[in-house]
Amino acid sequence: MGKNPTAMKRNFIHAALAAIVLAVCCPPATANPTEKQSMQTAQTPVFKNAQDYIEFFRKGGKYYDKQLPGLMVGKQPTPQAMKALGEALLTDNDDVRDKIIYLLRDIDRLNPPVHELHTQEVVALMVGPGFAKIDSARSKAMDLLRQYASTATLSRYGDVFLKALKEKPSGTALMLIAKAKPKGAWEEVDRLYQLPERKDEKAMRIARAALGDTKIEDEYIADAQRKEDAGDVSGLGASFYPLVEIGTQRSLQAVCRRMRSPLIQNSPGIEQRSVRLIAMHALIYAFPEESKMLDPNNVMKDDDYIRVEQFCEKATGVRYDGMPRPPFFTTFGYPQER
Repeated sequence: MGKNPTAMKRNFIHAALAAIVLAVCCPPATANPTEKQSMQTAQTPVFKNAQDYIEFFRKGGKYYDKQLPGLMVGKQPTPQAMKALGEALLTDNDDVRDKIIYLLRDIDRLNPPVHELHTQEVVALMVGPGFAKIDSARSKAMDLLRQYASTATLSRYGDVFLKALKEKPSGTALMLIAKAKPKGAWEEVDRLYQLPERKDEKAMRIARAALGDTKIEDEYIADAQRKEDAGDVSGLGASFYPLVEIGTQRSLQAVCRRMRSPLIQNSPGIEQRSVRLIAMHALIYAFPEESKMLDPNNVMKDDDYIRVEQFCEKATGVRYDGMPRPPFFTTFGYPQER
């Protein structure tokens, strides 16, 4: 008996579908696991020394291993790595210089405390070859230095910062000058202040207050007091940051006094937070070398607050006479609706 053409067609379709399913679910083994791993490894850059990073950056690469192989011995950068990176900072284009500045930041962060830019070799490269060209890499170096280096560290390079301000006045350069407080900076800052476009610039006001303009400093201190008197806790917390950027004894005392404040910042539906924690967070800018003690996340008991108060008394001369210590409180998170 002859075969039914319809049945043959149906069987053919079923066989074809089965083959497709088999191909999707069970692809042919073109490489074993070892070969697959080798292929992945080949696509990942292998950094054996600083020159490997530099060449990778020159080719437009943006990724590198955060453990920084080939650059470190323990937690310290090797002299060979620093020499190669310094030479590249002197000669390469802005894009490569940008990436090297960030690489230097990560080198420093492998050597705690992570909030302080303090590794001598790293700071020397940022301030030396990092300032060799007037470009975005120099601006990035300035910003990292002013955010994460202590005033004591920055004070050694005051002449370099003042020269950079004269070469290209900018908000970043002014903020760096405010923190470093180099000798002879007042004249240049005052000259720039006479320019109409700079007179009301925040960075200019911060720099002038940092270098001795007590009228402007008084305005920032009074602003914090007004917000505290009005019960504007969010505004009070925000007022701490320009005060630590000014970084004079009086401005730092104004923030330190709030270590005895009973005020609680309330973010409805999110959390309640003691203003004392906000003051601590702000103070890290002025004292990055004390970032572990000042980290709000490390407050577990009243003794932790007391330790910060004692530090403030020693570092700024603040007094807490007649200011009772508020009940212990850190944060309270509101239950989240499901």
